[in-house]
Amino acid sequence: MAIPDPMPDQAWSRHANPYSGATRVLAGAALLWALYRHAWLTLAAVIAFVALNPVLFPEPKRTDNWLSEGVLGERAWIADGNPMFGTGYPEALNALNVPLYCYTLHSAYRQYPLRTVAGFVVTFALKLLFVDEMARYYRGRDGRVR
Repeated sequence: MAIPDPMPDQAWSRHANPYSGATRVLAGAALLWALYRHAWLTLAAVIAFVALNPVLFPEPKRTDNWLSEGVLGERAWIADGNPMFGTGYPEALNALNVPLYCYTLHSAYRQYPLRTVAGFVVTFALKLLFVDEMARYYRGRDGRVR
């Protein structure tokens, strides 16, 4: 059974802009900082940015870079009917990342600095590993989304 694509083609094309991918990944740190500081307006702004991020940037002129290939690989992964969460690799990276990031959010809210930083480092590494796997997947498909 094919998994429905969560974004239209134009959103994927714009999200393939490396600035979109980079700022979205880094928004995770901003979210933790705002939560740690209990800066509620900043937190709301970061959440709005994350929600709008896939369409804020123009389509990139080139996609021969790691972040663009990661986004296009994710699109191809979904289009090929693969799950984003599961026990196989690389979807296990996402499955592990969700509860760990929730714990990190809780740690930030409770203002536990070491737990927040450690959680961020691990979740950031898991996210980068997943993006790398998606970039490899994309390159392995000759850069074509079916």
